[in-house]
Amino acid sequence: MICPNCGRETTGDYCQWCGYPVMRSRSGSKPKISKGDEEAREAQERAEREAQEAQERAREEAKAAEEKAQREAEEEAQREAEEQARKEAEEQAKEAKAAEEEAKEAEEIAKEEPREAEEQTKESAEETTAEQAQKAAKEAEEKAKQEAKEAKEKAKKEAKEAKDKAKREAKEAKLAEEAGGEEAEAAVMTRPYEGMVELVIMPPIDLAQLENLGEELSQVENLRLVLVGGSVDKGSRIVVSAEEPIPLLGILREIPVVEQVVRKGGEIQVTLKTR
Repeated sequence: MICPNCGRETTGDYCQWCGYPVMRSRSGSKPKISKGDEEAREAQERAEREAQEAQERAREEAKAAEEKAQREAEEEAQREAEEQARKEAEEQAKEAKAAEEEAKEAEEIAKEEPREAEEQTKESAEETTAEQAQKAAKEAEEKAKQEAKEAKEKAKKEAKEAKDKAKREAKEAKLAEEAGGEEAEAAVMTRPYEGMVELVIMPPIDLAQLENLGEELSQVENLRLVLVGGSVDKGSRIVVSAEEPIPLLGILREIPVVEQVVRKGGEIQVTLKTR
C-alpha cells in the first residue's frame, strides 16, 4: 500500500516511515484524518510552545535571582563596614572623654595638696595643671578626629574590597557551575550503551533527513539498524542494537543531520535538522 502523505510503500494502519494513518478503502479514495488526530497534533504543538516559553521564563527568573543575590551581598557588606566604623568611632570618642576626665581628676588631686605646699606652688601648679589638661584634651580630641577619619577611610576601603570579593565569588560560582555542567554533559555523552536501544525522533520530521539518519547509523561499527517505523501515538522511532558497549549519545551528536540529542528517562530523543 502507498502512503498518501509521503508516497512510500508501507503496510499496516499507519505509515512505517512518517506515521501517517493509512486506512484501507475499497473505493481507492484517500483516508481522511479524524478530528481527534488533528486535535492531538494541535495539542502536541501547543505543549511544545508552552514548554519553550516555560524554559525562557525559568532562565529569566534564574538571572534575576542571581542579580538580586549579588545586590544583597554588596548591600550587606556595606552595612557591616559602616556599622564597624561607627562602633570604632564611638570607642575612640569614649577614650577621648576618659582622658579628659583623668585630666580633671589630676587637677582635683593637685588642689587637695597640703595648704603650705599649695600656697607655694598654687599659681604655678594651677597654670601647669590647666595647661596640661587643656593640652591633653586637645591632643585627645585631635587623636579622636584622626582615628575617626582613618576608621572611615578603612571602612570605605573594606566596603570596596567586600564588594569586589562578592563580585569575584559570584563570577567564580558561575564558572564552577558552567564547568560542572560541561563535565556532567561529557559524562552523559560518553555513557556506553549495549543491546537494543530505541531512538525517538522528535517532530517536525523531515523524511529525507530521517532516511539519512538511518544510513549513517547503519555505517557505525558494532551497531545494527533493526527497525525504522512509527505511529500517530508514538511518532517516528528507530530501533538499533549495539553488539558491544558504545557511546551512542556521542555518536548521534556527531551525525551531520542531528540537531540535538537528549536522554530522557529510559529513551533517547533525537531532533533532526531542517533543510
